[in-house]
Amino acid sequence: MTIQMPLAAADARLEATGDRVVELHLGPHTVTADHPDHGPGRGPTPLELLAASLAACSAMTTRTHLERDGDPGDIEVVVTLDAGPPTLFYRRVLLGFRLGTDEAHKLADALERTEVTMMLKPAFSIRTQIEHAGEPLV
Repeated sequence: MTIQMPLAAADARLEATGDRVVELHLGPHTVTADHPDHGPGRGPTPLELLAASLAACSAMTTRTHLERDGDPGDIEVVVTLDAGPPTLFYRRVLLGFRLGTDEAHKLADALERTEVTMMLKPAFSIRTQIEHAGEPLV
């Protein structure tokens, strides 16, 4: 058996208090996750963290792809997880400026190849909508 370097690692600690508040250690960072029965809880749920992973990876990929032509400005990515069937991630990439059709399609192709997208695709459907200058890419 060969031991390989992990792509990522996390440590979850759940205290013996009876609630579902989990302290996550991700490298030098600490994040609190919760699955509350009532109210907003003390942190995101595990499913919110999953959606956040796709949103963060998508925003970073969008920036990397677009900064080749200069400063792309603000980028917003909104990801929702719909129960389905089928279970579906809906990813909206919101840009404050207009892209050319070819550039928008290249960005859409790049988003389909992000690390998180590729890892989620075997289990989930992911639909992507790029909106630039307030209009959806068609």
